[in-house]
Amino acid sequence: MANSKIKVLQLGWQNWSQNLPIPPQLEWNFSSPTQLASFSKTNATADFSVLLLTAAISNENFSRLIPFAQSYALLYDRNLKLTATESEFFKHLPAVGVSVANPQKLIKKIALSFFAKQSGLKLGIKSLELSPNFHGKISYQGNLSLTIAGDFGKNFRPLATWRNNVYVDPQRRLEVWLEFQKSADCQLQLVFYESSVGNLADSQSKWIVSESQMKQVAVISRTHNDQAATYLTAILYAKGQGKIQIGNLHFRWTRFNFGSLILGGESKKTAERQEVLTYFDPGDFKPPLNVYFAGYRQLEGFEGYPMMKALHAPFILFSDPRLEGGAFYFGNAQYQQVIIQTITAKLKDLGFSNQQLILSGLSMGSFGALYYGRLLKPAAIILGKPLINLGTIAENHRLLRPDDFATSLDILQLCQTVLKVHSPQAVDQQIWQRIMAGDFRQTKIAAAYMKNDDYDQAAFLQLKNRLQNQRPLLIGKGWIGRHNDNSSAIINWFLAQFRYFLAADFGRTMNE
Repeated sequence: MANSKIKVLQLGWQNWSQNLPIPPQLEWNFSSPTQLASFSKTNATADFSVLLLTAAISNENFSRLIPFAQSYALLYDRNLKLTATESEFFKHLPAVGVSVANPQKLIKKIALSFFAKQSGLKLGIKSLELSPNFHGKISYQGNLSLTIAGDFGKNFRPLATWRNNVYVDPQRRLEVWLEFQKSADCQLQLVFYESSVGNLADSQSKWIVSESQMKQVAVISRTHNDQAATYLTAILYAKGQGKIQIGNLHFRWTRFNFGSLILGGESKKTAERQEVLTYFDPGDFKPPLNVYFAGYRQLEGFEGYPMMKALHAPFILFSDPRLEGGAFYFGNAQYQQVIIQTITAKLKDLGFSNQQLILSGLSMGSFGALYYGRLLKPAAIILGKPLINLGTIAENHRLLRPDDFATSLDILQLCQTVLKVHSPQAVDQQIWQRIMAGDFRQTKIAAAYMKNDDYDQAAFLQLKNRLQNQRPLLIGKGWIGRHNDNSSAIINWFLAQFRYFLAADFGRTMNE
């Protein structure tokens, strides 16, 4: 892990670093409101990770604060009486109100939360080992989930353990989230055991996460790994009688209340504990709102941030952490509504219409952009390596891509369950029926595709033929090769379409 310093700028009347210990990963800087003019001139090019406002500043000095502020990285004392200018700026940055009643606690939280990069992984049911003392019924739903039914005992007993341990970096805290469903007559708890790397003499720490605590993301605190890494072993305990369905166990570096995976990131969950990861950046508050659906990712997290940030406009990032690397943003009605509501809520906050919206995605993300575009009537949809026929993709696994992307079979099973059909052909038919029911008459569609795509070769031509009655503006560019043969060309063309639509339809240039 890199030991880069987290640069903090505190603006207040009392410099906390003079009276309180500062963790070694922080570089503490201070300025009083009266010194801000000279400080901003001397540090005009400084790049601070965190801006902490512990005192009010005048409107005259407020403009000097703005260059140091970053989205979700400006913290202010929530008890300050803010001016109208400050309130509006903090609302739209966005900024985060914090309690300064315990400065040492806040300093520690900043040290643990404002690190660079992101890290998230999952343990799937393939690494799950059931207790030999359990004698009930067991059934696998591919790699989607494992269903266990029977008598688990009157008291909590070990039911299953994950064979793979989880590595925990020094100076990090982990948050955990288990995908599960269960009947009401049984109870669960997760137990974590910690062992220190290279030091078997350390006593083993233990954490119990109750079922009620599992309703939210649980943060695992630790005792002896701020200087050295440790490993966590997870064991699932159960009691009572009934049925339990277990999915992935997710581990992420936590940022506590400052964001999921990245600052400002959110994990939105359905009643079935399925996640949608979202991030919103208000940019310059000018149209359009650009939405990017991430592609297939085995490591959990957001992608496309630098790409979308460089456009300067407001944007939303979506990421799908389900299965091995994503499930194409497809799910039941509640799951789909989470995505729709996220986009429409931000359009409303910004005061934009649907014709001031651009949806986009690469590979797996292209499905999300098109599938939700059918309901949102955006100004444009930009696709790279479009994938639409999820049933066909699963069928192609056997002959065109043997031993490659077996997750397509799990996605097929998910689609069949949601759509209540029993064949790959029926899945494709249902997906196309939903797409064709959408309104694309005012939407421009730009798609870069591979002519010999070994995942979904017919996607672009089907899109062209089936939407012709609506007469949308369809722009296409194809390259010879399979799905992953020329990603650089696809991405360059993808970005060129963004620049074109921003300039032609919204009067923007990349120099804004």
